[in-house]
Amino acid sequence: MNKAVSIDKPMLRVSVAPHILEKRTTSHLMYHTLLALVPALLAGIYFFGFAALKLALICMATAVACEAGMQGLMGRKLAVKNGSGLLLGLLFALVCSPELPWWTAVVGTAIAVILGREIYGGLGNNPFNAVLVGWAVVRISFAEQMNTWIMPEPLFGLEPGGYIEYPPLEVMKIDGVEALVDLPWLDLFIGNVPGTIGTVSVVAVLIGAVYLLARRIITWHIPVSFLASAWLFGIIFWLIDPETYANPTIHLLSGWMVLGAFFLATDKGTVPVTGPGMIIFGIGCGLITMIIRYWGGYVDGVAFAILLMNATTGLLDRVRPRVYGRVKEVA
Repeated sequence: MNKAVSIDKPMLRVSVAPHILEKRTTSHLMYHTLLALVPALLAGIYFFGFAALKLALICMATAVACEAGMQGLMGRKLAVKNGSGLLLGLLFALVCSPELPWWTAVVGTAIAVILGREIYGGLGNNPFNAVLVGWAVVRISFAEQMNTWIMPEPLFGLEPGGYIEYPPLEVMKIDGVEALVDLPWLDLFIGNVPGTIGTVSVVAVLIGAVYLLARRIITWHIPVSFLASAWLFGIIFWLIDPETYANPTIHLLSGWMVLGAFFLATDKGTVPVTGPGMIIFGIGCGLITMIIRYWGGYVDGVAFAILLMNATTGLLDRVRPRVYGRVKEVA
């Protein structure tokens, strides 16, 4: 008499392409990126006080809680220890004003986690940058709360920057280029101007960017093509009409440009994986950002530029380096 044989089903998991063999773990990538963002957070605390730290902690706690809740609700293995929720929450806080009401931060972070990432199946399956999805929703829905700014008040050493009362890009949009004539570029570089917590200090963001590049967490393709295309596009119009269009270097030092290029546009899973594809992605981000800044209804176009280019990632992944050689024909 034959006995029934129990055959275990093979545990084959098929995820969306591309499939890349990588020795580094998700935790490795997330925690090193968190470490790279510490200088930007410290700069935000230095210029805007401990309200910046409070907002960051609220967003990080909200992100982890929502991530754990969604993973439990959808029957997936809890993966909050990999640091992806902490990173998402911190990034969301860094692109917000320190004066943002706590409830708005909670709503935005929750949307970023739930609708920006987990609803698609979790980290790596989301087609759009989750942080920017959450930010875009609250920016459109709660414009007044998202558009509240405070003057920088350095905790020690520097005198408060008092040249402008609003972020530089807003000043340019409302009052024109002439309003920034007396603004020292050094204030833009170190962050002694009104703005969001993690984007005002270009030097702090660059310190983190150098760390990411040195650790090979990101490559140069997207950041360099992003910043170069924006600068080249800007210099053309500046040379044509300098009274209407600002020096393109001011655009690089203002708003989200540097943080966006190194930390948001390089989000794993939402950007191309080939070198040529990444360069095209970065160029698209730079050009769309400048188009929105010049002629769009929003002051800073970085977030919308990245989201729009995320939609092209599947197509850009088909752009591959030229293959040299030939295949022998077999008779």
